[in-house]
Amino acid sequence: MKKIYLIIISAVVAFQVNAQCPSSCSFVASATGVGTGTGVTVPKPSGISPGDLMIAAIHDGWCNSGSTIVAPAGWTNIYQTSNTGTGCGTSNTTRQLATFYKVVGAAEPLNYTFTGTSSQYYVGGIAAYSGINTLTPINVGSNKGSQDDCTNIITNSVTTTAACTRLVAIFFCSVNSSKTNIVPQPSLTERFDVSTTGNHPWGNENLELSDEPMTVAGPTGIKTASLSTCSGTGWVTGAQLLALTCATTTSIHNNSLAGSSQVIPNPSTGVFEISLREELLHPATMQITDCIGRIVKSGEITEKKTAVDISTEPKGIYFLKVISTEGTIIQKIIVE
Repeated sequence: MKKIYLIIISAVVAFQVNAQCPSSCSFVASATGVGTGTGVTVPKPSGISPGDLMIAAIHDGWCNSGSTIVAPAGWTNIYQTSNTGTGCGTSNTTRQLATFYKVVGAAEPLNYTFTGTSSQYYVGGIAAYSGINTLTPINVGSNKGSQDDCTNIITNSVTTTAACTRLVAIFFCSVNSSKTNIVPQPSLTERFDVSTTGNHPWGNENLELSDEPMTVAGPTGIKTASLSTCSGTGWVTGAQLLALTCATTTSIHNNSLAGSSQVIPNPSTGVFEISLREELLHPATMQITDCIGRIVKSGEITEKKTAVDISTEPKGIYFLKVISTEGTIIQKIIVE
């Protein structure tokens, strides 16, 4: 059996991974906010510690009024979801749900302001988790915006590739009524539920986040929620499902692969060179993925130095996996 090694950027330390799911991969705290104008401010969840992972979800807008949400510095975009169901029409391209993640640092502000480009109502929340693998925090994810039934809001199913994940389901519903309570399916534990009130001109904006642990890799199945006492179709609804990668228990086993792989330069504009030790080439294969597990480049590595160009991809964090007869190396890549 091949050994799996993890090499972390310049710290280059090799580990053999123990796949036992840790109990520390858990929910810490949440906070919510409601905003008008062009954004919403959400307080920092209480009790968070450096190394925890924060997931932010922002819902804004009825049809043709939702704008792309911009997060404060330090947050990484996950998805921006549009609703193209019968409630909005298939030509709708405005955003109704945006999600982001951030690893808690040594010093965090008291709150975070997420901004849009149109004047309307916004609802937002942040959920914090401990024990998440901050190198690859999101194993896989999906979004589903083409919905209109407030009694049956559905996520797409995703297929996880890690044995230990925490599934985070986010549901939204804009409805022209005073309904304000989204209820997730029984397997999910609700972490926050935030809404506007008063049935303002765009309808009430409702947002809910819930989660559940998953201890085996494979299909998650769909997750569902409903807006309490709501009925009928023609509303603006949608959902996202994220699988957070739990940090498995690790122990130092061998550092024989330390220094065997380099990415130069790193950070880069997306154009860089992979340098491997010659004994790893028999041949080796590479795979580059983004933060939600989408493969952006793959292929064989047959030379000690291989030029790579992913400059057409968005700026952000990517992960290089090199697989050889000696083991597997995972390295973080930053595209600026």
